[in-house]
Amino acid sequence: MNKPPTEGYSKATAHFVPKGIVPTTEQQAIQISPARVAIVEANAGASKTTVLALRMAEAWARHTRPEQILALTYTDAACLALKVALKNMGVPVAVIHQFKILTFEVFSAAVLLELEGRPVAVYTEAEQLSPVLWQAIERVADNPSEKWRAQFIMPTPGDHAMVDLFVQQSEYLKGTMLDVFERQEQPVTPDYAESIGIEYTQMKIIMAFEKIRLADYERPLFRGPSDATYDLAHLLHDGAELRSCRAWPVNLKVVVVDEMHDMNRAMFCILKEILASNRCFFCGVGDVDQVIHKANGADARFMREDLALLSTHTVVKHPLTHSFRFNTTVASLAGKLANKRYASKAPHPSKLTFTPYDSREDCARQVVVDAKSWRAHNKTKTAGCAILLRHPHQSVQIENALIEQNIPYETRGFKSYVLRPEVLFVRGLLAVATDDLSSVTESKTREEVMRALLFFSGSSIEVQGREHESQQDLLASAIRSVTDNPMFLTSFFDNQVLRNAPPDIRCRLQAALGVIRQPSGSVSMEAVLDALHVKSLLGNALVSQRRRLEAESNLSWLCDMAKRFDSSAELFQSLNATEQKQQNSKTSKTDSLLLASIASVKGLEFDCVLLPYLAHGEFPDPSSDMDEELNTLYVGITRVRKELTIYPSRSAPSIFMRRMGLDTASSPG
Repeated sequence: MNKPPTEGYSKATAHFVPKGIVPTTEQQAIQISPARVAIVEANAGASKTTVLALRMAEAWARHTRPEQILALTYTDAACLALKVALKNMGVPVAVIHQFKILTFEVFSAAVLLELEGRPVAVYTEAEQLSPVLWQAIERVADNPSEKWRAQFIMPTPGDHAMVDLFVQQSEYLKGTMLDVFERQEQPVTPDYAESIGIEYTQMKIIMAFEKIRLADYERPLFRGPSDATYDLAHLLHDGAELRSCRAWPVNLKVVVVDEMHDMNRAMFCILKEILASNRCFFCGVGDVDQVIHKANGADARFMREDLALLSTHTVVKHPLTHSFRFNTTVASLAGKLANKRYASKAPHPSKLTFTPYDSREDCARQVVVDAKSWRAHNKTKTAGCAILLRHPHQSVQIENALIEQNIPYETRGFKSYVLRPEVLFVRGLLAVATDDLSSVTESKTREEVMRALLFFSGSSIEVQGREHESQQDLLASAIRSVTDNPMFLTSFFDNQVLRNAPPDIRCRLQAALGVIRQPSGSVSMEAVLDALHVKSLLGNALVSQRRRLEAESNLSWLCDMAKRFDSSAELFQSLNATEQKQQNSKTSKTDSLLLASIASVKGLEFDCVLLPYLAHGEFPDPSSDMDEELNTLYVGITRVRKELTIYPSRSAPSIFMRRMGLDTASSPG
C-alpha cells in the first residue's frame, strides 16, 4: 500500500507507485516534474485524467496534506472521473475525500456563500429563467429614455427559442467577460454592442435581466448554471479582497486543472487569484484541438500565452501523445486531422470503416443497419454505441429509421426532431387541419404546439374584459383550456391565432391549411411551406440567424421524410407516434443507443461511434468558424474505442475527408 515515505527517496524518482498501470515515460515525467508551473498538452484518449491523478498522488506521497491539493474541472463528470482514477491507482478512499476536487462553479459558489451569508437559488431550467427574461424584455420595450428604439428587433411573446438564444448570448458575454473589460464608463450604444459581437436588442435585454437578478447587490435573486463563476470573477475584477474569506484557499501546495482548453476568461480570473494567493505548484492539462466551446468563451490561449504572461516561473510543457482509448488505425486518422504526432498504446484493436452514401435516406438507413449489427454482436447492448451528429436536423431521418427498426434511443445535446419549435408549428397546423389534437398524447407537447402556433403566426391573445392582463397570463390561461380539452384547438386557432395574426400571415396560414386538406395523395410539405412563405415567416419570428438556418434545415429534412406518406393524417399520426416511442425509450429498461451532438459527448468514450453526413454544406458548417469545425470533427472521431464508421456523401463529400486521407471509395480497414 502506498504511504508517504519518511526518508531515503530522491526527487528524481517516483514516490507513488500506482496499482493496475505502469506509467509510460511521458506520464512519469509529468508525475515527478519539479516544475513550479507545468502544462500538459495531450492528445484525446491519452489518459489526461490519469496523469492528473498521478500528479496529485505523488504530491501526497511526498508529504503534502490532501487538503492542500486543489483540483478544478469544468464538469461534475470530470470530478467523478478524477476520483475514480485516484481510487483505481490505489489512493485510499479516506485520502481522496480530503482532496479538494471541485468544478469552478462549485468552488465559486462556496466562496460566494460565505460572502453572502445564505444560499442563492440556482435556476437550471428554461422554465425558471423564462418569466424573468420576459420581465426584462418588457422593461426594455417600455423604457421611455431609450435613444435607439429604431434599432430594436423585439422578440414575440411565446418565443421559446428566445430563451435558448438569451442563454447562449449571456453565457458568451459572461464567459468572455467582454462587457466587464471593454465597457468601463462608456454608454451602451448599437455601435458598442456590435463591437463586442452582440446584437443591440439582445445586449439591452441581457442588461435588464442582470439588473433584475442583481437587484440586491449583497445577494442575487438567483443564479444561472454558470453565474457563480462569473459573479466571483466579476468581484475579483472589481478589486474585492477575498484572502480573509475562510472559503478562499491560502495554504495550497498543489493546484491542478483538467480540460484546461475549455477555460474561459471568467475561470482564468479565478485561477489567477488562486495562484496569486498561494505558493504552490500548478499543473494544467488540455488538448488544444478540442476547443469547441468558443461560444462560451473557451480559448486555448489561457493554457498557453496568458498563463505564460501570468507566471513568474518558466512554464514547462509536457507532451502526452499515446492514446489508450483507441489503437493505431484511429490514432493515425486523428493525427492527420489535427496535424500532430499521435501514437497508441491501446490494448485492443480499433476498426475504421468508410461508407459513402447517395442520399439522406440512404445514409440514415445504413447507419441504423450498422447500429443494429452492433447490437446483435454485442448481446443487444446498445449503450456502448453512439451516433454523433454535427447538426440537430440530421436526426430526422435517423430517428425515423431507428423507430422503424424498434431500436430504443436517447438524444443528448438536442431534443427529438418532433419537439423542435418549427416542427411543433407544423404539427399544430396538421392538428388544426385534421381536428385531432387529442392524438398528441403528452399534455406538455400540446402546450408547446399552442405556443408554436401563436409564436410563428405573430399573433397575440385578446380577451374582452381582460385587457389588463399580460400576454404571458392570457397565454397560460388559453393553454390550460386547450390542453384540458383538445377539441377547443380549432376555436383557439380561429379566434386567436388567425384573427389576431397580421393580414399577410393570416392569408398564408389559410393557404397552408388548404394544401394540407387536399384529397389523399403524397403529402407535399414543400407546397405547405411554400404557402407559408416559410423563410419570411421564420425571419419574422426568429431573431437569431443561427436559429433561422437551423429551423429551415429542420423543415427541409422534414419535407423529405413527409414524401413517404399518402395523407396529412398519416404524417400527423406518424409524428405523434414517433414522439410517443421516443418517450417510451426514456423509461425503458432496455439499453438505449445514444443519438447526440458531438459537443455534448466531449470527454466521453464509446465502444462504437457512427459519424454520418460528412457532406459539403453539412460538415463543416459553412457559417461556422472553420478551425472550430475541424476541432469538432476531431472530438467526434476520438470518442471511439473499438469501431468507428464514417459516412461521407458520395456526390459531395466533406472537404475534411481529404484532410483525413479518406478521399477514395475504399474502406481504410
